[in-house]
Amino acid sequence: MISERVRLILVASVVVGLLMMASLSKQRAAYRAIPEARRILPVGSSVVVSQHTVPPVRSPDPSASVPQGLPQMLHLDPARRNRSPFRGPASPSLSVIADLHDPIPTAPAVLPDGTIVVATLGGNVHGVRDDGTIVFTTSLDDRVYSSPLVIGDRIFLGSDDDRFVSMSASGKIVWSLATDGDADTSAVPTPNNQIVFAAKDTLFSVRKDGTVVWRVRAKRKIYSSPAVDADGTVFIGAQDRRVYAIDRAGKVRFATSLGEDIDCAPAVGERGLVYVGIDGGAVVGIDVLKGDVAWRTPVGEHVRLGLTVTRSQDVVAGVYGPSPQVVCFDGQTGEQLWSFAVPGTGAKEHGVHGSPVEDADGNLYFGSQDNAIYSLTAQGQLRWKIGTGGDMDAPVVLLSDGVLLAASDDGKLYRVVDP
Repeated sequence: MISERVRLILVASVVVGLLMMASLSKQRAAYRAIPEARRILPVGSSVVVSQHTVPPVRSPDPSASVPQGLPQMLHLDPARRNRSPFRGPASPSLSVIADLHDPIPTAPAVLPDGTIVVATLGGNVHGVRDDGTIVFTTSLDDRVYSSPLVIGDRIFLGSDDDRFVSMSASGKIVWSLATDGDADTSAVPTPNNQIVFAAKDTLFSVRKDGTVVWRVRAKRKIYSSPAVDADGTVFIGAQDRRVYAIDRAGKVRFATSLGEDIDCAPAVGERGLVYVGIDGGAVVGIDVLKGDVAWRTPVGEHVRLGLTVTRSQDVVAGVYGPSPQVVCFDGQTGEQLWSFAVPGTGAKEHGVHGSPVEDADGNLYFGSQDNAIYSLTAQGQLRWKIGTGGDMDAPVVLLSDGVLLAASDDGKLYRVVDP
């Protein structure tokens, strides 16, 4: 028989356990999406949350750099941090700027005159005015997966036609460089006025006139778009399961093996680490000088397009899988701070392809393959969700205060503004 003392200990243990479970339930409830946000929304239909239970705010780092002006490249700056100088919409209203009739997997970029440059899987590059007027349409003869890079009045991008091109602001091809393989990663400028991109298994650095300065080959295909640190170091991942650091002269500084394919564009932090997502279902922080792994945090499934480094020096990732989500980590330790689940299909190849853009107030905006655009607070709580007509694989961008652009697999370029 159980003694009275043992019985009391067992009862006390059960009570403590129940209290802990209740406390944990309350903590999780602050992060749980409201039920309406877990269903597929009709096009233009939205869910808006006006009240939030806000955990303690992590203060922005005053030294965090933010690119100014219009969006001109994938994730807005060479380091691929994805910080916007603009404030996003607080309550969404959706409209269609233009129907380009082919899936759009790439982030729009904007020319100095306001022309929006959009590339499609139909192989076309379009220049679109804010009123929907098509300024130009230029065929690159095969699918385009790379986001345009805008430098002044010139456009740079590659295609699966095995070439990388420079275009004028009117859409004319100025020069074309043969690449001996799909040029389907987004280009990035360097501090010494060169342009870096990858095609097949080769990383290229070229001058703005198309002259090749150097090449570095990986052992397998490169799907990762390169990122560039302030000193000119280029970071890129490859399907040989390595992250490479290459100096501005084209010399490999390190090649760190992570054991899984790396299709995700690196993002360079400001505290000595570069971050990558891997197909093995993790986000990894790596020392920018030595290549040593500082931390590795599992997330479940693939992390593909890129990461966001917030003004608070946190790292945010979009995740594929049976349980797709957006996850936030402490940039120095890799500790998971919060996660936000989106509707999934149960498939590993379904989820959040990109990572959110951060606005001037620290709010986050992203598209998902449940045909929706989301906005979250800096603490991962839903602000709003609005439905579109197709998968949202392309990163969304902020054009100005209160104006968000989103490109969809339904071929439409959407505008989201406050009503």
